[in-house]
Amino acid sequence: MGSSARPRIRHGEGHVAVLRLEVLDLRQPIWRRVLVSMRASLLELHGIIQHSLGQDPTDEHHFEVDGVRYVDPGVADHPRRATDQTSIATLAPGPGTRILHLAATESEPWRHVVTVEQVGPRLVGQRVPLCLDGGGAAPPDDCDGPRRYTALLDALAAPFDPRAAELREWLPEHFDPAYVDLNAVNAQLGRLPKHRPAA
Repeated sequence: MGSSARPRIRHGEGHVAVLRLEVLDLRQPIWRRVLVSMRASLLELHGIIQHSLGQDPTDEHHFEVDGVRYVDPGVADHPRRATDQTSIATLAPGPGTRILHLAATESEPWRHVVTVEQVGPRLVGQRVPLCLDGGGAAPPDDCDGPRRYTALLDALAAPFDPRAAELREWLPEHFDPAYVDLNAVNAQLGRLPKHRPAA
């Protein structure tokens, strides 16, 4: 009789998590599902969120979990509360954990909710971070905050709005608010430091 044993799965170092990133305060949802290393710091997670959603990774930021705030290292008054000193695994050890992330802009902050959907061992050669799925296009550059983006979409949806033609000239060519280019998102994530495949 032939062997029915399953091939052995090789695990790398540490664990990975599947996170759902969702932009708050919008009528039209924008979200991404990403695979990340549980060893990543919150500062690294900030970069992953910003690149996944087409936003500026240099924006000042903070995270909130269970009423505790973890802040941008540049403004932290206590090193334990700095985002470069805290890992995802520390704050989100298992599925169901929700983390609030805020990124400042010149007008109003973008707010994102991060939900841990799955946690498991990291496979050898597994690429992280990696965007697995998503919905809704990233807001255009210099679209600071959800109210401006909502006003932009409202103007584009109104054919007789005098602002619509001007706004279309400002938008990227063929901008579609429902389209997500996962290849482009992953190209951005691939430029981030660390998160290399486990040996």
